Amino acid sequence: MTVNHRFAWVVALGMLCAFSAAASPIFVSNFSFETLPVGGLNNGTCGVGLGCYSVGATAIPGWNGSNAGSGEYDPTTPAIFNTITNGVDVGFSNGATLSQIVPATVQLGFTYTLLVDLGSRKDLPLLPFRAGADLLINGVPHLATGILPTSGNWSTFTATYVGLPGDVGQAITIQLTSSGAQADFDNVRLDAVAPTVPEPVNVTLVGLGLAGLLGFARRKRAN
Repeated sequence: MTVNHRFAWVVALGMLCAFSAAASPIFVSNFSFETLPVGGLNNGTCGVGLGCYSVGATAIPGWNGSNAGSGEYDPTTPAIFNTITNGVDVGFSNGATLSQIVPATVQLGFTYTLLVDLGSRKDLPLLPFRAGADLLINGVPHLATGILPTSGNWSTFTATYVGLPGDVGQAITIQLTSSGAQADFDNVRLDAVAPTVPEPVNVTLVGLGLAGLLGFARRKRAN
């Protein structure tokens, strides 16, 4: 590869980096429901799984809004799902909304993406699908949407929100919702992507890159 060609590749890479924006994960406490409540084991109440943690007055670690009809369990014996998307335990709710406020707050123009795996129990094929999720920003829920899971399987639901001027500094709350019995949740993730508008230094890099490419093209035509 000639020097001119190498220069052109370096300039092109610099231009790409100037406009690229990587997703940054935001910490979600007990995102996969593997942290279990101390002393919460109660197979008699739950009736499923190797270990069913019906929390009652003991909240699911990291999540608010738990009641006697919500908790965590291992759904492998009997096999309630065909697979588990992350870890060995999942969360469930029989009508309660599970929520947590994440450490980050809204920044202008940032894109926030919530991903939650929602499951459909195969041991209850006639039970309607009742799980949902959303991002709650300044009192407004931004609903997660996705394809309904088939019996025994999971489907990833996604909610997206872009930071507005009136919401800057507001808390970001993840909500896992249930419209009735046996809503199941797993693998809760939240990412943030900064605006892709170039900063002044990046504008300079792009200008230099364009000038370099223009000069290279002129030299090539002169040969």
